[in-house]
Amino acid sequence: MAETALLTCPMCDFVAFPSDTYMMQLHFEQEHIEDSPFKIKHDPEPLPSALSTLALNSTGDRGDVPSDPEDSNTVLCPEADCGEAVLLTTLNEHLDLHAAERLTLDDEAAVSQYHHHHQSGKMQNLAAEDSTLPSFLEQNFNTQLPEGLRTDGHHPSGEQRKLKRRTRGNSTASEKSTLGRTIASFNPFTKQNKSVKPPKSNLRLGRSELGPHAWEDRMPTWLHKQLEEGPKVTVVNRIGRDGRLIKQEQVQNETPGIIPILAQLSALDRSVKEAYYCHPSTLHIGKTPKEGGFCGYRNIQMLISYIQGAHAQGFEEFPGRTPGILKLQDLIERAWDRGINTIGRQQTGGIRDTRKYIGTPEAQALFLGAQIDCAVEMFTDSTDGLIEAHEQLFTAIERYFRQGATPDGSNVYKTLLPPIYLQQPGHSLTIIGFERHKDSSCNLMIFDSMFHASPRMHQLIGRKNIRTSRPEVMHAYRRTVRQLRRHAAFEILMLTAHPPLFPAWDV
Repeated sequence: MAETALLTCPMCDFVAFPSDTYMMQLHFEQEHIEDSPFKIKHDPEPLPSALSTLALNSTGDRGDVPSDPEDSNTVLCPEADCGEAVLLTTLNEHLDLHAAERLTLDDEAAVSQYHHHHQSGKMQNLAAEDSTLPSFLEQNFNTQLPEGLRTDGHHPSGEQRKLKRRTRGNSTASEKSTLGRTIASFNPFTKQNKSVKPPKSNLRLGRSELGPHAWEDRMPTWLHKQLEEGPKVTVVNRIGRDGRLIKQEQVQNETPGIIPILAQLSALDRSVKEAYYCHPSTLHIGKTPKEGGFCGYRNIQMLISYIQGAHAQGFEEFPGRTPGILKLQDLIERAWDRGINTIGRQQTGGIRDTRKYIGTPEAQALFLGAQIDCAVEMFTDSTDGLIEAHEQLFTAIERYFRQGATPDGSNVYKTLLPPIYLQQPGHSLTIIGFERHKDSSCNLMIFDSMFHASPRMHQLIGRKNIRTSRPEVMHAYRRTVRQLRRHAAFEILMLTAHPPLFPAWDV
């Protein structure tokens, strides 16, 4: 296979794929041409109010409702089919993961660059200075915000990072993002021994909690139709183990078979001391084109995919294919009708046929409404700042997976446990595993509905004899201290019924 050379900026260390010539041109204009019309200046003048609300009005949101101050902290993802409103502080990471989902077997230059960086003395020196290493794509693809959008707090220098480590525990709450609405107000389903600041009001919430479409009465017709029709389903032919032709359905935004691949890759990673994975029937379910922020629903779907695949408690409630977003909205509204977490209806004004963000309270209402046992736990930074929320989260997740781990001589424990719904500020994820490394660092293994499995992952699915580690593939599924530390609070929802114990990993 011919080696593919990266594009390199002649003025700095910026690199890009050969196919990303536009990104290279844009970078050069913004960073190296002083009077470029594409260069973002410091302290730019705000857009006129009519222009700043144009995008919301064009998609059906109510333009007569004043926006919250937090609106200025988000930006629409520039990727054509994404549609997500992303926090400026996480835009770099968001674009990084979009690059990861395009990774193919042809990107040999990027892969070799990854291994070169991890084996070089430069990376070893960096590891000695800071245990939170830059990610693979941050090493190879410069997706930093233009200078005009940067703030000292979000892009600290090396000296600032050292100072922050020395003064750990003295940081103020304003430096971290926290949950806009929490399960703490939804008694009696939450633990009472948690010291949690209650929400400002138990009544109607706004855009800072429910997203840019908090006040819409109905989503756009085109989007309703897209969700009603559901993801595209195609039928492909493949050869079975017995040589017979098998017709297999492929769902546009669902990818089965990823967890067994990640388990193999964890075993091949020499830095991993122990790893744990949930039931392998859990699907990675992503978004459909331009749908926007339905991550809460997509993560509920991933938990339901486990229930369906494992025939776990409540599987009779979900016959056929994975229930769509409109169906999930109906189930949540029905749970409210039955008196479960009814404050959610007051806070949201109702969610049926809207794009309002949902969270742990709605996920809990849905499962309890279906008589599926679940529990919710919240983690917040300690008041003295010495124990951070992500550390408590790691401890809880490792404890959860250890309860289902059966020793088999391997350092990778293949459990039959359900995945976990994780709510972090502004976004939710599905936890499918946990890794502890030999240097004592930890990371979660997750499915993120914002992104699809890369072509490189698709080429690995189904293989049982992988012999080469693929850290560039693992990157999209790992969430490290560096990524989680920016948040001051997390919530998790766990399905607590005893999982079925019939074999699943060797099927």
